[in-house]
Amino acid sequence: MNKTIYEGEAWLGAPPEIGESQIEKTLEADVVVVGAGLAGVAAARAAAELGSTVILLEKCGTPQARSGDFAVMDSRVAEVWGRREVDKVQIVNDLMRDMAYKASQSILRRWADEAGEAFDWYLEGYPGIPVMRTTASAPPQGAECWLQPRRCPSPETFENSTERFRCYQTTAWVRPTHIPVFRGNLRLAMETGRVQCLCDAPVVKLLRGADGRVQGAVAETGPGRYLRAAAKKGVVLSTGDYMSNAAMLRRFCPGMADTPQLWLGRDKNRVPCNTGDGHRMGMWVGAKLQDSPHAPCAHHMGSVFGASGFVLLNTRGLRFVNEDAPGQQIGSQIESLPDKTAWQFVDSGWPRQVKRVHPNHGSVCFSVTDEELEDGTLFSKLSTIDNYISPGLVEKAVAAGKLLRAATLEELVERTGLPREQALASLARYNALCRAGRDLDYGKRALRLFPVEQGPFYAAKFVPATMIAVMGGLESDEEARCYDTEGRAIPGLYVAGNVQGNRFSVDYPLTVPGLSHSIALTFGRIAGRSAALQK
Repeated sequence: MNKTIYEGEAWLGAPPEIGESQIEKTLEADVVVVGAGLAGVAAARAAAELGSTVILLEKCGTPQARSGDFAVMDSRVAEVWGRREVDKVQIVNDLMRDMAYKASQSILRRWADEAGEAFDWYLEGYPGIPVMRTTASAPPQGAECWLQPRRCPSPETFENSTERFRCYQTTAWVRPTHIPVFRGNLRLAMETGRVQCLCDAPVVKLLRGADGRVQGAVAETGPGRYLRAAAKKGVVLSTGDYMSNAAMLRRFCPGMADTPQLWLGRDKNRVPCNTGDGHRMGMWVGAKLQDSPHAPCAHHMGSVFGASGFVLLNTRGLRFVNEDAPGQQIGSQIESLPDKTAWQFVDSGWPRQVKRVHPNHGSVCFSVTDEELEDGTLFSKLSTIDNYISPGLVEKAVAAGKLLRAATLEELVERTGLPREQALASLARYNALCRAGRDLDYGKRALRLFPVEQGPFYAAKFVPATMIAVMGGLESDEEARCYDTEGRAIPGLYVAGNVQGNRFSVDYPLTVPGLSHSIALTFGRIAGRSAALQK
């Protein structure tokens, strides 16, 4: 049992006692991978391609994946978009600053070095995937999935080096989802003939020998029935995060305990599968949980006008933040409000104003006409998630009740329910700062001091963003090795994905949108290789 400051806390529990008579079968391989998500499948494929045999164990009925944004860095597809030349050293340094220097710079440096290569390798799972040249390009008819750059070309006013909140335009979206590519990678792994994948087989404990090496895992195959998976070389933990473990969430990320969650992966009992199993099993065999604050991933996408640039008031009718911040950080500020609620105010000048918004995940920075969406000039399904807005999208939001509209500010404030005199005074103060061209209160760039003075006026209610994951895991390094409480690498234990610690800290950065998927892929591949090369 791991002797840590957490010993005795209920969430940690203890490894189950399993008698030898309950072990119905023992399988043996070079590498055992626990968790068949993006990182786990990458680990299994990487290890198999180096000649290792692999047992891949998954808690749910099928391997799990979601979304499709990847920070591609110097991938070949980045070259298609004219985005291959990036300053990796500067990106890593900005990430370190944005996470308060609590993450591991060595891990981020290794990611930056290998992310592009890893993404190209990942695309081998879907040969010939169509690559669109711009965000607005229409995909080929009948395509199952395709690659689209985010925010490409960038807005004319955007110069990243001048931004207080830098955002590097390196993101590729496997649209509408990367699941076909993910399945292709699983197929490539299986086609090596060296991988055995077992689903509905939740791992309940790791096995560590007297010599200190992690030797395998025990998976539950039915009530009171178990399978032993013995590993000659090593075990890769890729079990995801702990967002759906209420006790762990309140212990390590209490401010997010009541935040709405988005998770589609469930086991055969319809229970969410991201419950911190790998974190606890690793700790049971001596692994250390990272000390630095765990980073929630809950980036705010805002209203139809996005999450950044436009003035925000809290429910006391007061401005409370520099609205230039990216969606994740805007969301963090809303989470810190006593009632976790704010209102965004926009006037009729929005079509020209959005063109000056910082291009980021959660911003809207391209304004187009409805005709351009309807006549085939642009991809007809562009929306605010693509950073696009049109009059039709605004009208839809008004009709759906997601956006309030009024002829006067007084009427609009009344409809929001904010304290009338205070809200109007705050907006008057803000408009005066806009006219002066200098934000003396919160330091927003003059470029984005958008006044609220020409009707019709709009208001949107901001509540906490949906949480996607909590990024805090077991202590690790750039080789994906796992460490104990004395700072020693645990032989035979590797981590990747959201169970890997030291990748993120404090808050999830939007410095490089698509970072989470990219690091999971890159370090899944690294973990698989490290385990396969274990002597």
